[in-house]
Amino acid sequence: DPSTEVRPDFAGDLYAEIRADLITATGRTEQEVVDCLIETWDAGHQECVHDWTELQEAEALAAAEANRALCAQEDEERIQRETEAEKERAEADKKKPKMNGFDESTAVGDFLSPCPAQYAIQKLTNYKFVELWYFSLDGCREALKSSRSIAENDLGLTRIDDQLTIRPASAFKGSKAALADHELPFSTFLRAKNLYLVQISKAKW
Repeated sequence: DPSTEVRPDFAGDLYAEIRADLITATGRTEQEVVDCLIETWDAGHQECVHDWTELQEAEALAAAEANRALCAQEDEERIQRETEAEKERAEADKKKPKMNGFDESTAVGDFLSPCPAQYAIQKLTNYKFVELWYFSLDGCREALKSSRSIAENDLGLTRIDDQLTIRPASAFKGSKAALADHELPFSTFLRAKNLYLVQISKAKW
């Protein structure tokens, strides 16, 4: 920092020879030579201080600009990270299983619709005749009882459209308790007919 420099003592012994040479060369008095040396040094010193100050301001400006650029880059990287994180969260939310909404005021019914045996449903699927007894209350109770007694892993093979298909064993075995249609009481016949119509609709007849 040139502003800390101290002007030399041009009137001191250290500059005696320089003063004598300048007196001889210029014909000036000693005091005039000392004043000239002081003015020359001050002018040069002020120029040095001015140049140094401008250099410091330029360096400070460059440092501030570099800092702004660094901050801008860090902000851009942060925004990019946040955007990617938000995208990942959105993708993760899409993959999460969603629970369907429900109406809290809706009551749960205490009645289970009767379900015929797999044997009867398989017959309907294949467009084959099946006794209406399988669609009566007795037939559905028998189907429920039979399904409890047959292991879930009991499977059998059947041919559908020239292809072998694995089906539950219960789909191949009729019930020994099944009654022919003409043996059903009329009231049972009517109730069984209703479930029969529901099942053929599900079978897409």
